[in-house]
Amino acid sequence: MAKRKYRIVHESYLTEWLGITYPPGTWRTNVRLGRVKPPRDKKLTPQERRLLLGAFGAQADAIVILPDKVVIVEAMVRHEPGAGEDLLKYKTLFRETEEFREHWNKPIELIILTPLDVSAYERFYREMGIKVVNYRPLWILEYLGTDPPRFRRGKLSGLE
Repeated sequence: MAKRKYRIVHESYLTEWLGITYPPGTWRTNVRLGRVKPPRDKKLTPQERRLLLGAFGAQADAIVILPDKVVIVEAMVRHEPGAGEDLLKYKTLFRETEEFREHWNKPIELIILTPLDVSAYERFYREMGIKVVNYRPLWILEYLGTDPPRFRRGKLSGLE
């Protein structure tokens, strides 16, 4: 059996939905959040700062800044059980990110964007204040159809 070539679809899935859902200029993807804590014994070089912000920092899939609220989006093409917890961390870190200081007082809406059936998880997400948005364009369903059946549904999707 030929091995399926890996395709990166996460970014195009997310940006397509953002583009049809929110006005241009209101959203950004791959947004680094939080404050960098420099070592006590020295100043950070630009390279060290990038390393701390990148590999050892937090990065939200998307941040949407609207006049009345902020939306933080985590896209989940394949089921990642930690996505809800990540959103809760991003909500806290958003209010610590100096770049967004003027928006700290706005309400924050948390969204998991997914084409998967995560209905069993939706109850938990709702309790955490997270909204699930099922966006299922034909091309993402075709992509998911190339995966083995166990990857086409969210975990716990067999439960009521």
